[in-house]
Amino acid sequence: MFKTRLINALATFIPSVEGFRSHPYWDVSRYSWGYGTKAPGPTGTITRDHAFADMVTYLLDDYEILKPRITRVLTVKQWAAYLSFSYNLGTDDALDMVPYINANDDAALRVQWMRYINSGGQVNPDLITRRQKEMALWFS
Repeated sequence: MFKTRLINALATFIPSVEGFRSHPYWDVSRYSWGYGTKAPGPTGTITRDHAFADMVTYLLDDYEILKPRITRVLTVKQWAAYLSFSYNLGTDDALDMVPYINANDDAALRVQWMRYINSGGQVNPDLITRRQKEMALWFS
C-alpha cells in the first residue's frame, strides 16, 4: 500500500522535473533517455511506457537501498522528494542526507540538499529549481 502511494506520487513528480525524451541525449557523463534513465548508447528510441517502467525500477531499487538506513518515519511526500534527489544524483549522494534526515533536522537538511546544484562543475539553474521543488514536496 505504501509503495503504491509512493509510486503514484513519483509518477507525477519525476516526469515534471525530468521531462521525457524518446531519443538518447548526452547527460554530463552518459547517454540518458526516457525520464532520465541510462540509455544503452547514442541511438535508439524508448516509448513512454517503457521509460515509465524503467523509472519505477530505478526508484524502487533506490528505495530498497535507502530505506534500511532511515530510522525516522517519512511521509510519502518526503520519500518522494528523497527518491527524486537520489534518482537525479545517485544513492551515494542521497546517503549523505541520512544523518540530517535521521536527526530530524530539517533546517540542516535543507541547507545540505540545496548544495547539490552543480552540473559539470557549474551552477545549473534547472538543478536549483529541482532542489527547490523537492524541498517544497518534502515540507508539504
